[in-house]
Amino acid sequence: MMFLGLAAAAPGQTPPTLLVIPQPKSLRPGAGVFVWKQDARWQLRAPMRDERLWQAADGLLPAGRGQFVASRRAGYDLQMGTEPGVNFPSGGKLPAWAANPEGYRLLVTSKGIFLQAGTAQGAFYGLQTLGQLLERNGRDFSCPAVEIEDWPSLRFRGVHWFPSASGAPMCRRMIDHVFPMLKLNRCVVECEAARWDCHPEIAMTNSISKAALRQLVEECRSRFIEPIPLIDVPGHAKWMFRHGQNLDLAEDAQTPYACCVKNPKTIQFIEAVMTECIDLFHPRTFHIGHDEITDRGRFPNPQCPLCRGETTASLTAESANRLADWLAARGIATMMWGDMLLAPGEAADATCAKNAGEARQQRAGISKKITITDWHYWNPSRRSLDILQQAGFHTIASTWQQPEDIFQFSQAAIASGSDGLLQTTWAGFFPDESGMRNDIAQYAAYVLAADYAWSGRSDPPAKLGYDAQKIFLKAYAANSPPTVKPIRLRAKILRPAPLRRLCAGLSPIIAARWRR
Repeated sequence: MMFLGLAAAAPGQTPPTLLVIPQPKSLRPGAGVFVWKQDARWQLRAPMRDERLWQAADGLLPAGRGQFVASRRAGYDLQMGTEPGVNFPSGGKLPAWAANPEGYRLLVTSKGIFLQAGTAQGAFYGLQTLGQLLERNGRDFSCPAVEIEDWPSLRFRGVHWFPSASGAPMCRRMIDHVFPMLKLNRCVVECEAARWDCHPEIAMTNSISKAALRQLVEECRSRFIEPIPLIDVPGHAKWMFRHGQNLDLAEDAQTPYACCVKNPKTIQFIEAVMTECIDLFHPRTFHIGHDEITDRGRFPNPQCPLCRGETTASLTAESANRLADWLAARGIATMMWGDMLLAPGEAADATCAKNAGEARQQRAGISKKITITDWHYWNPSRRSLDILQQAGFHTIASTWQQPEDIFQFSQAAIASGSDGLLQTTWAGFFPDESGMRNDIAQYAAYVLAADYAWSGRSDPPAKLGYDAQKIFLKAYAANSPPTVKPIRLRAKILRPAPLRRLCAGLSPIIAARWRR
């Protein structure tokens, strides 16, 4: 539960603006406040009981005071107090919130609360908005009168991150408190460094266990977040060669960075890890990396007997298409990064094709069933998205930590008709709370990316009217216990301390803002 921003107005002044993040499509403040006691009752009417929605409502509203009523009519209605409800719209042209499976309508008056959505997921997002408007008054709660109609601008709204053994508690808090509030619905989990049973020789001290990773996957789904595993090949494949292992699979053994995509042993290795990953995630989509393949070493290596006479374009297409076909046979869609499909001049950065001809060859040779996550971290524009879409690909704009770049690329994604926005995190292969202290800007960027992807708002970062770092830290600390259990951070133990103090200690600037 998290009240984001309703400053008291001085006598004679206009009532303050309600702050909800992501910004709703329509928000109309009303008159008065609804107050309820801890013993108040609430009711959820729906065609079927969705346990994820029920748990969210029971955690936000008076616990144990809810009643589920099975209904034959369409829609999910959650009601508290005596505000009269109306049936879910049907027939003719539906209002935008009702036509979108993630949309909702929230009405709060002095008489009560009425939340309506076409799906359990839409109702879940309505609860996330309601949670931001609540204030605790001793044992009771209140909510200002308001009418909200809301739905997302982009279908795919995701965050990319790495799991680790020491970072698992941090990831759980993100999944439990940050991602739902921001209405994020995808997590791209880059997990090649996990402890895979088929290849234990490549595990690191801080590699996450399968049991811990499975728990994160399950927690994602319990909050309407679809987890997408990412195993990065054939470039960035140093994870395959850790401890000097499997060097016979490297394309260039002198610089073991990319793997040989034509080596049968490489194919067997990758498919074994991906099979184990699929058994854990049960994913609908799998991300296969394929970025910066020529960053280091030789690819192709003229001394490799299997790749002699091949080109970067032919090897990249062969690898991507083979994995996409292998995944499709298992009912799984494929995603990959887009930098190898772009040449210098086609974007300001992330253009790894050698020239325009090679880029066109890459775009022509790679299956159009693969969705391209088009990452750009400096001065992004719509041009790269248009180039990839004109080549026949579905695209997802992928951003990093610069607020202005997130704003620009989210606008480009919406204008170009891209499927969505993916906010990436690059805080090391084994991030945890100690890394959060050093890279807080990356985590605060989640707030900006989620706001722009959902709302589609055109306000630049300087005019949003809130501090993204403060919003992130409040969400991260929400519903925290009085103390934090010790978290092992690479041979260092954090002693029990209030989580509020832990978050506030991330930087002196944030600490000062927190105290305000």
